[in-house]
Amino acid sequence: MFAPDIISLRQFYATPFGEAVRTLLAQTIQKFWPQVSGDTVLCIGHATPYMQRYIDQAKPLMMCMPAAQGAAYWPPTRANLVFLADESELPLQENSVNRVLLIHSLENSERLSWMMEEIWRVLTPEGRVLAIVPNRLSLWSRSARSPFAYGRPFSMAQLRGLMGDHRFAPTRACSALFIPPTRNQLCWKIAGRLERICQWLGLHIGGVLIIEAEKQVYAAILQPALAHKKAYRANVAAPKPIMGRQSRQL
Repeated sequence: MFAPDIISLRQFYATPFGEAVRTLLAQTIQKFWPQVSGDTVLCIGHATPYMQRYIDQAKPLMMCMPAAQGAAYWPPTRANLVFLADESELPLQENSVNRVLLIHSLENSERLSWMMEEIWRVLTPEGRVLAIVPNRLSLWSRSARSPFAYGRPFSMAQLRGLMGDHRFAPTRACSALFIPPTRNQLCWKIAGRLERICQWLGLHIGGVLIIEAEKQVYAAILQPALAHKKAYRANVAAPKPIMGRQSRQL
Protein backbone atom coordinates (compact mmCIF):
# COMPACT_ATOMS: atom_id res chain seq x y z
CA MET A 1 0.00 0.00 0.00
CA PHE A 2 1.43 3.37 -1.03
CA ALA A 3 1.48 5.90 1.81
CA PRO A 4 3.00 9.38 2.20
CA ASP A 5 6.37 9.49 3.96
CA ILE A 6 7.54 11.97 6.58
CA ILE A 7 9.05 14.33 4.02
CA SER A 8 5.88 14.68 1.92
CA LEU A 9 3.75 15.12 5.07
CA ARG A 10 6.00 17.89 6.39
CA GLN A 11 6.07 19.60 3.01
CA PHE A 12 2.27 19.53 2.79
CA TYR A 13 1.75 21.13 6.22
CA ALA A 14 4.37 23.79 5.39
CA THR A 15 2.18 25.15 2.55
CA PRO A 16 -0.66 27.68 2.98
CA PHE A 17 -3.10 24.94 1.88
CA GLY A 18 -1.74 22.58 4.52
CA GLU A 19 -1.94 25.27 7.19
CA ALA A 20 -5.60 25.90 6.32
CA VAL A 21 -6.32 22.18 6.69
CA ARG A 22 -4.42 22.07 9.97
CA THR A 23 -6.37 25.02 11.38
CA LEU A 24 -9.79 23.46 10.69
CA LEU A 25 -8.87 20.01 11.95
CA ALA A 26 -7.15 21.41 15.06
CA GLN A 27 -10.36 23.25 15.95
CA THR A 28 -12.36 20.03 15.62
CA ILE A 29 -9.86 18.05 17.71
CA GLN A 30 -10.13 20.72 20.39
CA LYS A 31 -13.91 20.24 20.50
CA PHE A 32 -13.40 16.57 21.33
CA TRP A 33 -10.47 17.12 23.68
CA PRO A 34 -10.57 20.68 25.07
CA GLN A 35 -8.24 19.63 27.91
CA VAL A 36 -5.94 16.64 28.46
CA SER A 37 -4.44 17.88 31.71
CA GLY A 38 -2.45 15.15 33.47
CA ASP A 39 -3.31 12.48 30.88
CA THR A 40 -0.78 10.32 29.09
CA VAL A 41 -1.40 10.97 25.38
CA LEU A 42 -0.08 8.85 22.51
CA CYS A 43 -0.30 9.98 18.89
CA ILE A 44 0.22 7.49 16.06
CA GLY A 45 0.86 8.62 12.49
CA HIS A 46 1.73 12.24 11.80
CA ALA A 47 0.09 14.36 14.50
CA THR A 48 2.78 16.95 15.22
CA PRO A 49 0.95 19.79 13.37
CA TYR A 50 -1.98 19.36 15.79
CA MET A 51 -0.31 18.80 19.15
CA GLN A 52 1.45 22.07 19.98
CA ARG A 53 -1.31 23.23 22.34
CA TYR A 54 -1.20 19.95 24.30
CA ILE A 55 2.55 19.82 25.02
CA ASP A 56 2.26 21.39 28.46
CA GLN A 57 -1.01 19.62 29.34
CA ALA A 58 -0.25 15.96 28.63
CA LYS A 59 1.94 14.07 31.13
CA PRO A 60 3.57 12.88 28.96
CA LEU A 61 2.84 13.47 25.27
CA MET A 62 4.29 10.77 23.02
CA MET A 63 4.46 10.82 19.22
CA CYS A 64 4.76 7.41 17.54
CA MET A 65 5.65 7.58 13.87
CA PRO A 66 5.29 4.28 11.98
CA ALA A 67 8.46 2.66 10.68
CA ALA A 68 7.20 2.69 7.09
CA GLN A 69 6.56 6.45 7.28
CA GLY A 70 9.80 7.58 8.90
CA ALA A 71 10.18 10.06 11.73
CA ALA A 72 11.41 13.58 12.40
CA TYR A 73 12.55 15.37 15.56
CA TRP A 74 9.75 17.32 17.31
CA PRO A 75 9.23 19.83 18.86
CA PRO A 76 12.13 21.83 17.42
CA THR A 77 12.86 23.87 20.57
CA ARG A 78 12.42 21.17 23.23
CA ALA A 79 13.47 17.63 24.04
CA ASN A 80 12.35 15.16 21.39
CA LEU A 81 8.91 13.55 21.92
CA VAL A 82 8.96 11.37 18.79
CA PHE A 83 9.83 7.69 18.58
CA LEU A 84 9.86 5.30 15.64
CA ALA A 85 8.03 1.99 16.02
CA ASP A 86 6.01 -0.69 14.29
CA GLU A 87 2.43 0.37 15.01
CA SER A 88 1.48 -3.29 15.51
CA GLU A 89 4.06 -3.69 18.30
CA LEU A 90 4.12 -0.58 20.47
CA PRO A 91 6.98 -0.39 23.02
CA LEU A 92 4.60 0.56 25.85
CA GLN A 93 3.24 -1.21 28.89
CA GLU A 94 -0.34 -2.40 29.17
CA ASN A 95 -2.86 0.12 30.53
CA SER A 96 -0.30 2.94 30.35
CA VAL A 97 -2.03 5.49 28.08
CA ASN A 98 -5.18 7.55 28.68
CA ARG A 99 -5.75 8.88 25.15
CA VAL A 100 -4.67 7.87 21.63
CA LEU A 101 -4.91 10.14 18.58
CA LEU A 102 -4.75 8.54 15.13
CA ILE A 103 -4.19 10.76 12.09
CA HIS A 104 -2.51 9.74 8.80
CA SER A 105 -2.47 6.36 10.47
CA LEU A 106 -5.44 3.97 10.12
CA GLU A 107 -5.79 4.41 6.38
CA ASN A 108 -2.09 3.68 5.78
CA SER A 109 -1.62 0.68 8.08
CA GLU A 110 -0.94 -2.68 6.43
CA ARG A 111 -1.65 -4.47 9.73
CA LEU A 112 -4.73 -2.60 10.81
CA SER A 113 -6.26 -5.27 13.05
CA TRP A 114 -2.99 -5.80 14.91
CA MET A 115 -2.56 -2.07 15.41
CA MET A 116 -6.05 -1.78 16.89
CA GLU A 117 -5.27 -4.65 19.26
CA GLU A 118 -2.09 -2.84 20.37
CA ILE A 119 -4.01 0.38 20.98
CA TRP A 120 -6.53 -1.53 23.08
CA ARG A 121 -3.68 -3.13 25.04
CA VAL A 122 -1.87 0.10 25.96
CA LEU A 123 -5.02 2.10 26.78
CA THR A 124 -6.25 2.26 30.35
CA PRO A 125 -9.78 0.98 31.08
CA GLU A 126 -12.21 3.58 29.69
CA GLY A 127 -9.32 5.22 27.83
CA ARG A 128 -10.25 7.12 24.68
CA VAL A 129 -9.11 6.81 21.07
CA LEU A 130 -9.75 9.61 18.56
CA ALA A 131 -9.37 8.59 14.90
CA ILE A 132 -9.31 10.90 11.87
CA VAL A 133 -9.57 9.13 8.50
CA PRO A 134 -10.36 10.01 4.85
CA ASN A 135 -14.06 9.86 3.97
CA ARG A 136 -14.75 7.34 1.22
CA LEU A 137 -17.62 9.48 -0.09
CA SER A 138 -15.65 12.73 -0.41
CA LEU A 139 -13.52 14.37 -3.09
CA TRP A 140 -10.62 14.49 -0.63
CA SER A 141 -10.10 10.73 -0.92
CA ARG A 142 -9.69 11.12 -4.70
CA SER A 143 -7.56 14.27 -4.94
CA ALA A 144 -3.77 13.96 -4.70
CA ARG A 145 -3.56 17.52 -3.34
CA SER A 146 -3.49 16.28 0.25
CA PRO A 147 -2.23 13.23 2.20
CA PHE A 148 -5.85 12.18 2.77
CA ALA A 149 -5.98 10.80 -0.79
CA TYR A 150 -3.67 7.90 0.07
CA GLY A 151 -4.36 4.58 1.68
CA ARG A 152 -7.74 3.12 2.61
CA PRO A 153 -10.70 5.54 2.93
CA PHE A 154 -13.62 4.71 5.23
CA SER A 155 -17.35 5.22 5.43
CA MET A 156 -18.81 6.08 8.83
CA ALA A 157 -20.37 2.60 9.04
CA GLN A 158 -16.98 0.99 8.35
CA LEU A 159 -15.29 3.18 10.94
CA ARG A 160 -17.87 2.36 13.61
CA GLY A 161 -17.58 -1.32 12.69
CA LEU A 162 -13.79 -1.23 13.02
CA MET A 163 -14.09 0.20 16.53
CA GLY A 164 -16.75 -2.30 17.58
CA ASP A 165 -14.79 -5.26 16.21
CA HIS A 166 -11.82 -4.34 18.40
CA ARG A 167 -13.71 -3.76 21.67
CA PHE A 168 -14.10 0.00 21.45
CA ALA A 169 -17.46 1.66 22.08
CA PRO A 170 -17.99 4.76 19.87
CA THR A 171 -18.99 7.80 21.93
CA ARG A 172 -19.02 10.69 19.43
CA ALA A 173 -18.48 11.17 15.72
CA CYS A 174 -18.49 13.95 13.16
CA SER A 175 -17.07 15.00 9.81
CA ALA A 176 -14.75 17.87 8.84
CA LEU A 177 -13.21 19.58 5.79
CA PHE A 178 -16.46 20.36 3.99
CA ILE A 179 -14.68 22.69 1.55
CA PRO A 180 -13.49 20.83 -1.60
CA PRO A 181 -9.72 20.16 -1.77
CA THR A 182 -8.94 23.44 -3.51
CA ARG A 183 -6.21 25.99 -2.90
CA ASN A 184 -8.54 28.87 -3.77
CA GLN A 185 -8.25 31.36 -0.89
CA LEU A 186 -11.77 32.72 -1.44
CA CYS A 187 -13.24 29.30 -0.67
CA TRP A 188 -11.21 28.96 2.50
CA LYS A 189 -12.46 32.31 3.80
CA ILE A 190 -15.89 30.74 4.34
CA ALA A 191 -14.53 27.37 5.46
CA GLY A 192 -14.85 28.02 9.20
CA ARG A 193 -18.50 29.03 8.97
CA LEU A 194 -19.31 26.09 6.68
CA GLU A 195 -17.65 23.67 9.14
CA ARG A 196 -19.78 24.92 12.03
CA ILE A 197 -23.03 24.69 10.05
CA CYS A 198 -22.38 21.21 8.61
CA GLN A 199 -21.19 19.79 11.93
CA TRP A 200 -24.22 21.27 13.69
CA LEU A 201 -26.43 19.52 11.11
CA GLY A 202 -24.59 16.25 11.77
CA LEU A 203 -23.56 15.75 8.14
CA HIS A 204 -20.95 13.11 7.37
CA ILE A 205 -19.99 14.38 3.92
CA GLY A 206 -16.74 16.19 4.75
CA GLY A 207 -13.28 15.21 3.56
CA VAL A 208 -12.49 13.34 6.76
CA LEU A 209 -14.45 11.37 9.34
CA ILE A 210 -13.68 11.72 13.03
CA ILE A 211 -14.73 9.26 15.71
CA GLU A 212 -14.02 8.99 19.42
CA ALA A 213 -14.35 5.60 21.09
CA GLU A 214 -13.85 4.21 24.59
CA LYS A 215 -11.97 1.06 25.50
CA GLN A 216 -14.28 -1.70 26.68
CA VAL A 217 -12.88 -4.31 29.07
CA TYR A 218 -14.14 -7.87 28.65
CA ALA A 219 -13.29 -10.97 30.67
CA ALA A 220 -11.90 -12.83 27.64
CA ILE A 221 -8.70 -11.55 26.05
CA LEU A 222 -8.07 -12.44 22.42
CA GLN A 223 -4.73 -14.23 21.95
CA PRO A 224 -4.69 -16.43 18.78
CA ALA A 225 -3.19 -13.75 16.53
CA LEU A 226 0.05 -13.48 18.52
CA ALA A 227 1.77 -16.43 16.85
CA HIS A 228 0.91 -15.09 13.41
CA LYS A 229 2.23 -11.64 14.33
CA LYS A 230 5.59 -13.09 15.34
CA ALA A 231 5.84 -15.06 12.10
CA TYR A 232 4.96 -12.03 10.01
CA ARG A 233 7.42 -9.65 11.68
CA ALA A 234 10.36 -11.63 10.37
CA ASN A 235 9.49 -10.36 6.87
CA VAL A 236 8.93 -6.71 7.76
CA ALA A 237 11.29 -4.32 5.97
CA ALA A 238 13.81 -2.31 7.94
CA PRO A 239 12.42 0.99 9.25
CA LYS A 240 13.34 4.34 7.76
CA PRO A 241 15.85 6.36 9.81
CA ILE A 242 14.85 9.22 12.07
CA MET A 243 15.42 12.68 10.60
CA GLY A 244 17.59 14.74 12.90
CA ARG A 245 17.52 18.41 13.77
CA GLN A 246 19.44 19.32 10.63
CA SER A 247 16.48 18.11 8.45
CA ARG A 248 13.73 20.13 10.08
CA GLN A 249 13.65 22.73 7.25
CA LEU A 250 12.41 20.24 4.61
